[in-house]
Amino acid sequence: MYKLAVVGNPIAHSLSPVIFAEFAKETGISLDYQRICAPIDEFESVVKKFFESGGHALNITAPFKARAYTMANKHLEHTIIPQTANVLIQDNGLLLADNTDGLGLVADLKRNNINLKAKNILILGSGSVIFSVLRSLELEHPARIDLLMRNVDKLEEFMTKSPLVDEYQPELTYDLVINTTPNTLDNQLFSQVTNLSQNACAYDMIYTANKTIFMQQMEKINPEIILLNGLGMLIQQAKFGFQRMFAIEPSIDSLYPLLQGIINA
Repeated sequence: MYKLAVVGNPIAHSLSPVIFAEFAKETGISLDYQRICAPIDEFESVVKKFFESGGHALNITAPFKARAYTMANKHLEHTIIPQTANVLIQDNGLLLADNTDGLGLVADLKRNNINLKAKNILILGSGSVIFSVLRSLELEHPARIDLLMRNVDKLEEFMTKSPLVDEYQPELTYDLVINTTPNTLDNQLFSQVTNLSQNACAYDMIYTANKTIFMQQMEKINPEIILLNGLGMLIQQAKFGFQRMFAIEPSIDSLYPLLQGIINA
């Protein structure tokens, strides 16, 4: 039996145990998968203890992804730009780090027939999650990846990571808008978005049973807009993580209605 866990703080809400239980059932791999709420100042010791006690791999969530990257001594490509990791694997005496967030986002967009080639992408926010998905978006060859943020002083740091990144241009029409910011009524970034293409997609990285405030605002601009939330990204990034851990790609089709049902309950 393989010992796995998801580590975060808080962690009680995590759907990872449900996802990995389905993967185990499908592939026949025996798993012991737990949630671990690590005290903020004890993350490193929690990880060390887990692997010393025979742990095979960890999923890492907020607020520990940067510290997970630092702990690893072998880093895969998608961890380099963000310097964060959401997967840690014991690999022949080394601690291997991967970041499947961007892969998950792009895979979910493709599942929904969203083609990014030569398209204008707009991302709302300035947090580390943008670094996590930037490389994967870049590999789809969009025309540009613009950022709309409260603090434009952070823009230069993002621009050094990709030649496609630039500041939001109100006169441009965007094909994909990704929200990484809080869904609050006082979020003024939503109202700054003005032009969306006819077949545009609004993608909110959080997942809830109802339309988010961000989605409602984008619908006012384009009533026909495609609305997606982060549930698909969660499922897809878990698929890539499992594949990295066991060299098997699990099926995920059943997870979409299963997890949506849990959220809606």
